[in-house]
Amino acid sequence: MKFPLWLIVWSGLWPLGLSAAPASPVPASVPARHSPLLKEYCQGCHGAEKQKGKFRVDDLPLAITTLQDAERWQNVLNQMNSGEMPPEEEKQPPKGLKADLLEDLAQVMVSARRNLSDQKGTITMRRLNRREYKNTLRELLGVDVQVLELPPDGGAGSFDTVGSNLFMSGSQFEQYLALGRVALEEVLAKQAPFNGERKLRREVEELNKEFQKTYAKNMDMSERAERWAKAVEEAAARPENAALVAEIRKEAKSDDLLRQSWAKIPGAPSPAEFGFDSVETSEGLVKGANVGVPNRLLHYRRNTGVGYMRPYHEAYLRMPALESGAYLTVSEINPNFSLMVPQPWPPGEYVLRVRVAALENAPPERRFLDFGNDPIGGRVLSTHSVSGTLQNPQVLEIPFHLTGNQTGSTDGHIVNRTRTFYVKEKGTGDHYTQSQAVFGKAKAKNGVGPDFALWVDWIEIEAVPQPQEKLPPGLAALSVPLDDRAPLPSSAAVRESLKAFCVEAFRGTEPPESYLDRLLRVYALRLKGGAKHSAALREALATALASPMFLYLAEPSEDAERRPLNGPELATRLSYFLWGAPPDPELRELGVSGALRDPRVLREQTERLLRDPRSSQFVRPFLDQWLVLERLDFFEVNRTLYPRFDNAVKLAARQEVYETFADLLAHNGSLGHLLKSDSAVLNSVLADFYGIPGVTGDGFRRVSLPKDSPRGGLLGMAAVHVMGGNGERTSPVERGAWVLRKLLNDPPPPAPANVPQIARLAGKVLTTKERLQAHQEEPQCMSCHRKIDPIGFGLENFDAVGQWRTEDSYTAVDANGKPDPKTKRTWAIEPAAAFYKGPPFQNYGEFRDRIAERVDAFGAGFSKALIEYALGRPCGFSDEALLERIQQQVRPTHWGLQSVLHALIASPEFQSK
Repeated sequence: MKFPLWLIVWSGLWPLGLSAAPASPVPASVPARHSPLLKEYCQGCHGAEKQKGKFRVDDLPLAITTLQDAERWQNVLNQMNSGEMPPEEEKQPPKGLKADLLEDLAQVMVSARRNLSDQKGTITMRRLNRREYKNTLRELLGVDVQVLELPPDGGAGSFDTVGSNLFMSGSQFEQYLALGRVALEEVLAKQAPFNGERKLRREVEELNKEFQKTYAKNMDMSERAERWAKAVEEAAARPENAALVAEIRKEAKSDDLLRQSWAKIPGAPSPAEFGFDSVETSEGLVKGANVGVPNRLLHYRRNTGVGYMRPYHEAYLRMPALESGAYLTVSEINPNFSLMVPQPWPPGEYVLRVRVAALENAPPERRFLDFGNDPIGGRVLSTHSVSGTLQNPQVLEIPFHLTGNQTGSTDGHIVNRTRTFYVKEKGTGDHYTQSQAVFGKAKAKNGVGPDFALWVDWIEIEAVPQPQEKLPPGLAALSVPLDDRAPLPSSAAVRESLKAFCVEAFRGTEPPESYLDRLLRVYALRLKGGAKHSAALREALATALASPMFLYLAEPSEDAERRPLNGPELATRLSYFLWGAPPDPELRELGVSGALRDPRVLREQTERLLRDPRSSQFVRPFLDQWLVLERLDFFEVNRTLYPRFDNAVKLAARQEVYETFADLLAHNGSLGHLLKSDSAVLNSVLADFYGIPGVTGDGFRRVSLPKDSPRGGLLGMAAVHVMGGNGERTSPVERGAWVLRKLLNDPPPPAPANVPQIARLAGKVLTTKERLQAHQEEPQCMSCHRKIDPIGFGLENFDAVGQWRTEDSYTAVDANGKPDPKTKRTWAIEPAAAFYKGPPFQNYGEFRDRIAERVDAFGAGFSKALIEYALGRPCGFSDEALLERIQQQVRPTHWGLQSVLHALIASPEFQSK
């Protein structure tokens, strides 16, 4: 591992690479039983005497030991998958034999790629990934910084901890330097004294007065517009004006356009006579009745007055308690109530309070309040159940952390998009199509619109006083002030502070004296250039935060031989595995003293780290990447088809995965419970979506499920089913492939390129099963689909958002892209199928039972993912012995989740460089 020259020159730090003795894997081999097929159907054109395309198959080795061998066999696989070989005019192999060859060859290529890329146990020294960098800055300085500008981490299909993907470039160095400055500036902002009250309240009934004024104005304009339009129409209808009106209508085809020609019609009044004597334009207020007034008139006619929203507006104004509060609405009146944190208020801990009530007739699914940041295009941060009534409202307290002037979100950690926070009824305003569908459905039913469900008295934001805590270690290390209130410190004092800061930033490693000289030179040059002490010191500290010793998880060695990690190195590896952050003082001290190498102490510390809230920085990123939860955001769910799947449900569905795993981890629950369980970890939002009664409260907790519930385990989770579709329809292929990869440790090969489309299916309205079964007529498709499709069929009772169903339907679209009702076909879901070369199942319950029986396969796949995540390298052939040891140790615990982690952490592989 080498650093770029620019980084070495700048930092003055020389990192030391890591290496290990390679192991020789058993090569992947093509089964010899396929040789006769290749000889009979391929060697005539690709043999010793003739080599079409300069390609031979007669000398292909069955054992794949080199990249060249792998590339040649991959070419065979690609050509046969595409149907190009053998050519149509040549003799074709039997479909079953060809499918068997394609299946075996695809699996062999997967093994070959794994073996040829196996690092033989070598752990590449790597830099901190984005989330580790963010966490490390937070632990060091006590601030959160945004890291979206840094390039994404990880390669295709690998974890963001894999060192070979975490390279460094010159532009990144500049980004790290800039982010270090931002972090240090935020530190200063948090420490600056602030005088004045940090509490802001909004009485929302004030909005009712504004709405009443606007509504009255619109009604008046609408009535005047109606009278003017009627007067123009009456003038146009006079017999003496018939010929003139007929001439005008040659150009003015509609009544709207006819009214715009009012000045040409004798007897038609001017808009000015009805109060329309000016109009607002981009240039301001323009006088004159003929300037654009008719367009404004038509606007009022169509959108207010006798228009679509009038009954809804009038219903709102008739509601009780408008003098003391206001109602959240599905549409335009009060879609949300918001407050902006004033700019002088520093980053830190805050609470938003809202006094709220649910109306007596509000249905259970509408008794929820969303809390979010940035009302326009922002994300829902949390959802809260409302139990208060108009007679006895409740006060909800919602804590949140205010970051600096940063935007966006990353790695599941949401930061402020703006300083504006809001509350709204759950699901309203998430997507305009959803709001339109909800409003339109209610109006079609009652002629008004949705009933009002939530009433709010007031909303307020207050800074939470923080107890006097120890300064973050990076700040505590500074013996000179970070601001300019004290006299200028001596050069020796600055040097000592820089040294102490570096020891903390470099996780206990002292920097060379030459490096301190360089940092002191940065400080002195800034002072010489006219900067104040605080700016010069921040620049030197930011430089340290962009150095290799901070950015890289280095485990230096004086030789190339594998050796056990020393105590501090083991502490660092453990904390970055379970916290994604540096060791805390207790863990670091145990590492320095050597006590951490005691198996009993190591186990105790592992359990302590897992009990700490910071362990969420293992749970979330590991699950996000292992289960590919990013697919939740690949497609926008069709909110018209699935109005109940709003942003709050989506947030809760993702959280269910985290909370379930964390619950099992805390209690050493069996991995098998992720395959099947008679309980689920839910909150009231998700329980309402699943139709599970009796679950109240905002927090997630383990809930016993009704008998025969499809929930419990990953296969019952909405998040898993949303990922197995396109937001509108399910994809049994995507779902089946996901189950094979993640639950059965039997990943299908990648989809082949150039697979021909089945032309005869175009335009036909088929059931899902009919369409997929047709694909198996092609050998290049059958080799994969015969394994994948039955699993996908077993999950078809879940729709595209994970709701249970017993039937499905499909409607083709016409030439204009609109649904053609004449083509609609509805069918009963038929989940019955059989695993390829395995047992049959008749329904989802039997299907899930068969999956749950494969806990050893699931555990093996989980262990491989955990090894890659923990050690920062692919799990390869050299790890087979480790996998076997883990399996032997955890079987007596029924694959206890915490037991798997203990077995890995106690292994020589985890404790060696």
